[in-house]
Amino acid sequence: MRHERQGLGLLRPRRAAVAASLTVLLLAGACSTGTDQAPEPAIASTTTVAAAVGTAGVATTTSEASQITAPTTQAPADTGPRRGGTLRVLLAADPTPITGWTPWDHVCAWSCRNVLDHVVETLMVVLPDGTVVPWLAESVSVDASLQRWTVTLRPGITFTDGEPLDALTVKTGIDDYLRSGRASGGHLRDARITSVIVVDDLTLLFELSEPNAGLPAALAGPVGRVFSIVAADADPDLFARAPVGTGPFVFRRWSAGEPAVLQANPGYWRTAADGSTLPWADEIVFTELADERERLEALLDGRGDILMSRSAELTTAVAAATDSVGRSLTTIQRHDDNAGVVLFNLLRAPLDDIRVRRALISAADQEQLISALGPDVDRLAATQWWSPHSIWYSTEAAAAWPDHDLERARSLLGEYIEDPERSDDRDPGEPVRVRVLCTDDLSLSRMTAELERQWEDTGLVDVDVETVARTGLISRVMGSVVQSPSFAGDFGATCWRVGGESDPALLASAAVGPVRTTPLNVSNFTGEHLASLASLIKSTDAIDERRQAVAQFMAELANEAPYVFLSYASSVVAATADVGGLGRATLPDGRVAEGQRLGVGRYDEVWLRRE
Repeated sequence: MRHERQGLGLLRPRRAAVAASLTVLLLAGACSTGTDQAPEPAIASTTTVAAAVGTAGVATTTSEASQITAPTTQAPADTGPRRGGTLRVLLAADPTPITGWTPWDHVCAWSCRNVLDHVVETLMVVLPDGTVVPWLAESVSVDASLQRWTVTLRPGITFTDGEPLDALTVKTGIDDYLRSGRASGGHLRDARITSVIVVDDLTLLFELSEPNAGLPAALAGPVGRVFSIVAADADPDLFARAPVGTGPFVFRRWSAGEPAVLQANPGYWRTAADGSTLPWADEIVFTELADERERLEALLDGRGDILMSRSAELTTAVAAATDSVGRSLTTIQRHDDNAGVVLFNLLRAPLDDIRVRRALISAADQEQLISALGPDVDRLAATQWWSPHSIWYSTEAAAAWPDHDLERARSLLGEYIEDPERSDDRDPGEPVRVRVLCTDDLSLSRMTAELERQWEDTGLVDVDVETVARTGLISRVMGSVVQSPSFAGDFGATCWRVGGESDPALLASAAVGPVRTTPLNVSNFTGEHLASLASLIKSTDAIDERRQAVAQFMAELANEAPYVFLSYASSVVAATADVGGLGRATLPDGRVAEGQRLGVGRYDEVWLRRE
C-alpha cells in the first residue's frame, strides 16, 4: 500500500493598514525554539494572527541599504509585479551568531534561514498552517510500514554552478556531509534515517530504523537541504561563505558580521503563478540589527524595505506604525507553534506530586502573568503547543486546560500539606517550598514576581526565585549525563518554551521519552499512556488519526500538569508601502500559499513599486 503525501495550507490574506503614532515597547524577550537550535529558556508571546499579502509593504536593511534614500511620495498604484531593484531586509540577530552557511556544520535559526532558504532549497517545505508539501521533490510516498519512503525529484533542475540535481547528489550530501555534521547529524538520527538508496537518476529510497510519519517534515529542514557536492568538494572554505544550491538567488558577497548580499539566479527553475520567471528583484541585501527599536526605526525612516522580528513588542508596534510620510506598513503577523511556560521538574519534591502541580496551575492567573510580561502588548494565552491557526490545534485540548481557581488550589495544597507521607520531607502542616529558576530578563523578572505573588497568596506556598544568565539556565535545566539519573536537571521550576516547528512525532517523543536518554524531556516526565500516544503519532500517516492522537496527547499532557502555560511566541514580517507581494509563494504545482512562519520570509515573489 502506498500513500501519496500532498497538502496545501493557505491563510486568508488580511491587509494591515493601521495609521497611528508609534509607541515602541521593546523588552528583551528571548528567542523561540526551532528545529535548528537548542531549546531556549525565555518566554516569547504573540500578537494577532494575520496573513497580509501582496498589496503594500517594504522593509529595510542597514549598511549598503542605507545608501538608498527614503521615499518621499505615496507608492504608485499597483500595475502588477515589477522587475529589478535591490530589496533591503532587516533581520533580528540569531541566538547563535552566523559564522558560515554550510547546512551540516552551522546552526541556522530564523535570520539565517531568511538568507539561506533563498540559496539552498529543501526537498519539502512546511506551509504556514503546518502542512508539508513537495518542493525540490516532486512526490513522496511510503509503504505500509512507514519505514521505506520513496522520494522522486523534479526533473530538469540544476544548481547555480551548472551541475544537475539528481538522486546521487542528494544521497552523497546526506552520507558524506549531513550525517557527520555538527549541526545536522542529530537531525538525521532524530529522523531515524539509516540508509539512502539511489533507485534511479531521480528517485531515492529512504530506509528508517522505525516508523516515522514525520519524515516529510524532516525533509523540510536541515535533513532535506540539497546543495552542490561538486562545489562543496572543490573549496570547502569558499562553500561555507557562499554555498551553492538551486535557489532563486546566489551569494554575491558576505563575511561574518557584515550584510549578506544575494543576486538573482537568472536560471531559476520555479515560476510565478502566471508562468513568468522568478525572482522579481535583482538583488537582496540582508542586514542583522539586534536592537528591535533600531530595526523598526530604520524601516520607518527609509533605510530598509522589509523587517522581520520574533519580538511580541515589535509585532505590536508595527501594527500601529507609519513611515515618514504617513503610510501604513504591510504586516504579516503570526502566533507561532511555540509557547512560553513555567515548567516543573517532576523529579524534584514537592513537584513530583501531581496534587502540588495541579494546585500551582490553578493558583496561577494566566492573564495577569501574561500582562506582567509587557504592558500594551497583544499576546495570546496558550493552552497547548499549537497556535489556533495550525492544523494540529485542538479545541478539546484548549478546553482541557484548567481555569484559574484559587479555592481548588488551596484544597489540593491542603491535602498535600497534611499528608504524613508528603514527598518533600517537611512536617505536616508546613507550607510547600518552590524554587523558580529564570533569567534576569526584565519582562521575565516581572512575570516571576507576579507568579511569586499569586502562589504565595494561597497562604500555603513559599517561593524562592533565582536568576541566572540564559546559557547558565539552559545547562541547569538540561542537566548532563553524569547526573543520577542522567539529564535530571538542577531546578524545581523554570522559565522555558515548549512546542516548536517540528512535526508532532518528533516533539511528542522528545517530550516524554526516557529520562536517562532524552535530554529534551526537561520536565522528566514518565508515563506509559503518553508514551503510547507519542508512538501512535509517529506510526500512522493518516492525517485524521494523527490529529486525533495529537489532540489526545495534548489533553493528557494538560492532565499531568507538567507546566503553567503563558503565551504563544509571535513573529512578524513587515514592509513599507513601496513593496508588493509580501508573504506570497507560488508552489511548484502552481498553487499559491500566503503567510509566513517564524518570521522567515520568502522574497523571490516580492517586488519594488518605486522606480
